[in-house]
Amino acid sequence: MSLFSRLFRCFAALALASGFLYAQAPAQPEVPETSGLPTAAEINTVMQGLAEITGFRIHRQLPFEMVTREQVNLFLKEQIRKSVKPNELRAEEATLRMFGFVPKDFDLKKTTIDLLTEQAAAYYDFQRRKLFISDWAAHNMRDVALVHELAHALADQNFPIRRYLAGAGDDAEASMARQSVVEGQASWLMLEYAARQAGRSLRDPATAAEYLKEQPDAGPDDAGEAQYPVFSKAPFYIRKTLMFPYEEGQKLQQALYLKEGKASFARLFRQAPSATTHVLHPDRYLERFLTSVPELPRPARGTSPLVSGTVGELDHRIILRQFVDQATSEKLAPQLRGGAYRIDEAKKDHRLTLAYVSEWQSAEAASRYFAVYKKVLQGKLKGLNPARESADQFAGGSDDGYFLVTLSGARVLSREGGSQPF
Repeated sequence: MSLFSRLFRCFAALALASGFLYAQAPAQPEVPETSGLPTAAEINTVMQGLAEITGFRIHRQLPFEMVTREQVNLFLKEQIRKSVKPNELRAEEATLRMFGFVPKDFDLKKTTIDLLTEQAAAYYDFQRRKLFISDWAAHNMRDVALVHELAHALADQNFPIRRYLAGAGDDAEASMARQSVVEGQASWLMLEYAARQAGRSLRDPATAAEYLKEQPDAGPDDAGEAQYPVFSKAPFYIRKTLMFPYEEGQKLQQALYLKEGKASFARLFRQAPSATTHVLHPDRYLERFLTSVPELPRPARGTSPLVSGTVGELDHRIILRQFVDQATSEKLAPQLRGGAYRIDEAKKDHRLTLAYVSEWQSAEAASRYFAVYKKVLQGKLKGLNPARESADQFAGGSDDGYFLVTLSGARVLSREGGSQPF
């Protein structure tokens, strides 16, 4: 993980879309309305303002054009068709289901396309190094989005973003961290640019408190449902992982900007964070806090790995927030050292089983997680029927198969979905 879908990461590697931030962000300072495409002079003015803030150089004129919602939809479908294999999509959906983040009938591909189409007020395609601006977004939203996308374009002219994102390899934790730098900087610059237009700056604590206000979790009953129905009705995990790079990434940028000023922009590209805990805790980024990838047991006989990955602090925050409560999430998840998972598939009947291990900074934290993970299982497994329970084991069955959770020192291991007891 992070279970930041391969589809979303695929799109991030092709084009950087704005919109998610604006769907849930507080009202931004008013900017003059425009009609149609911005002029080259207007784009140059914004680029020069962003260059002044970041210290980045403008190397070339940026081409741009208007696009329709249908064109964006077709673009997304084509990029997914080219870049995401059916077996990768199946593995991603299986992972989301096994962790209890989405219902069994969840269509990840359709949701991805619908979400991005709904949200993309503009996007910067750095394969073509070209800006595309939607013809359906409200004028004020489009103008704010323009600053966000021009921030991407300027960063790309100084630190090629495609190469930067690719540097994470297959590690989704590192991918999310790097995506948070890219989107977080652009989101922060969008706010700083607006603040400077009003003669203010995020360096000022009062301005920062106003512009970087913490937003409540969005849900189906929120006011944004009418304007953003796909986002509002998406599963909690999808909403949180989509918003994370924008919201938490801009907090990381703010923390480093207050310490290092202009130098912070280049530093985050030259020294990329490698885990979501580095984004959530800027001091851990500065200290180069080392995360771990604990070892998993070997696949059982007659099975083979379908997909595997890392599980970071963001994932654990969401697991605990969704199945336990927010207070536990905020207190316990930061104590994670690292995690890993693998989904194995039986060769005969294709039954899927989950092996998932988390390593904590202390045996006490691990014991606490072991205790609350029982609530996680109760929340995601139907017909839970515990067979034995002790200080270091919790086992039984459910409608979804057998499970066994064990505590060993600072590690918690869970095996779930077996056709017979583990």
